[in-house]
Amino acid sequence: MGQLRSEAWVFCTLVIALVLTLLVAGAGYAQPSAPPADVASFLHSLVGEWIGTCIQSTDGKAADNKYFHAVIKQSGPDTYETVFEYYRLDPQTGAPIKVGATTMVTTVAASGTATNRITGRADVLIDPTTLKPEQHDLSEVLRVSSSGGLEGTGSGSIKVSGMSLGLGKHGTVQDYRSTWSQSNGVLSLSQHLNVKFKVLFFSKRFTIIADYTARPGRDIVGLMKSAAANVNRVSAASQR
Repeated sequence: MGQLRSEAWVFCTLVIALVLTLLVAGAGYAQPSAPPADVASFLHSLVGEWIGTCIQSTDGKAADNKYFHAVIKQSGPDTYETVFEYYRLDPQTGAPIKVGATTMVTTVAASGTATNRITGRADVLIDPTTLKPEQHDLSEVLRVSSSGGLEGTGSGSIKVSGMSLGLGKHGTVQDYRSTWSQSNGVLSLSQHLNVKFKVLFFSKRFTIIADYTARPGRDIVGLMKSAAANVNRVSAASQR
């Protein structure tokens, strides 16, 4: 009888150990992946020079692609400054033409969020064939996204020159959203703006979307010429 009890005790111990092992393994599978980096760590990983392409559309109508050179610096213990310079390639000379610049000043708060102030000038598509010069002043709050990048929400103002009736003088950005991600050395930034212009009793709204894709580098001319060569190859192939 004593031997039977001893064997039963050993069997129960093995069963309990097996159940605990399965529970621990299951808990391991159920646990989420490592938490995303904080805002400051993400911003610090971007310090350096980047070149890339900006694809922009207004109300679903695409403008010609722009190219940019961006320099990201840590200007203080909790502050980062980014300067974007935008270019297009002159179809006649093949030389880059500067078409705008934007500065971002990003300040990380103790709460783990960051405030991003975006000011500058560039151009924006107002109708299917017309680009107009614009000036913008935006502010957003950045947070870590569930995917480990950043996401921002904010508002601001925009001024577009050359619109009829002076409509572009007082544009309000009512819903600004951005997403930031980095994977395999590629930085992606997307901006979504809902803009309202109003003069007296007349108003007009636009939805502007800009998608940036960048890699570390500084040879903006090489990037633009390579992109132009790819376009020419695709065009030639389509005409065969």
